[in-house]
Amino acid sequence: MANTIAGVNLAQVAEATLPSLQSLFAPLKGIITDFSDDISQAGASVTTRFPTKPTAIDLSSGYTGQDSAMTAKTVSLDTFYGYVTQFDDSERSKSSIHLNNMFIQPMLQGLGDKVFGDLWNLVLNANFATSTTITAANFDRDDLVDIGTTLTNTKKAPKTERTLWAAPGHYGSLVKSLNSAEFPGTREEKAEAMVPRTAGFDIYESDLCDANGENLAAFAFHKSALLMAGRRVDSEMAEAAGVEVEDVEIPGLGLTVQLRKWYSPDNGKLKFSCGLLYGVAVGQDFGVRVVTA
Repeated sequence: MANTIAGVNLAQVAEATLPSLQSLFAPLKGIITDFSDDISQAGASVTTRFPTKPTAIDLSSGYTGQDSAMTAKTVSLDTFYGYVTQFDDSERSKSSIHLNNMFIQPMLQGLGDKVFGDLWNLVLNANFATSTTITAANFDRDDLVDIGTTLTNTKKAPKTERTLWAAPGHYGSLVKSLNSAEFPGTREEKAEAMVPRTAGFDIYESDLCDANGENLAAFAFHKSALLMAGRRVDSEMAEAAGVEVEDVEIPGLGLTVQLRKWYSPDNGKLKFSCGLLYGVAVGQDFGVRVVTA
């Protein structure tokens, strides 16, 4: 039977977190990921491969096999992050704990910020040398079209599976340009300040898109530019010790976030945690950085 300490069922909490997790980790859809339900230990690595674009050949005289080129990248599972919150007997006795709204959601937000921040910190001139200088006030759909042309003509990146991550200022400028040019009347995109897929890019806003010490404001890239791998955390010993564990797989992504709940009788504290084992790496140089100076 599921543990119901303090009236909180962890399975129900896990189910309730799914919409938030889908939203928090949505930008990861724009990168190459390697998530499986295999159990791994910190320090292990995952080799991710992506194909190099081939050149078509003449088949009129027969089907001669060609060598297929693959690029291999190793991603170390060197990051095990999460958060642990706790409540002592006195705190739980004095008030009703609305765990999901008050504590679990902020914990997951912090974890999502950590993952995105690690990926964003790879967006440097040393890894992606191609850049364009555009201030927030001047960033619009036409700029995105030009960046797409650079990815196609200069970087030779595939035209599919492209994404833009942008700081709020540049994202807001796109909202304004699309509102004035393409969204007449009242509609959801206008009401919610949303930018739909534009000029071949899926577009995401994040306040974690900081300058990275290089005046960075946005990054337009093909899916193979950034890599992330993750594995499920081993919980066998924890469960044997009476810890309640729920692995939450984010639909459409396959990433597993682990929730735990346990009571420590020695200090009279009920604890909840969320955790994720993962690693990030640079892939192909298929990206254009948008800088402000």
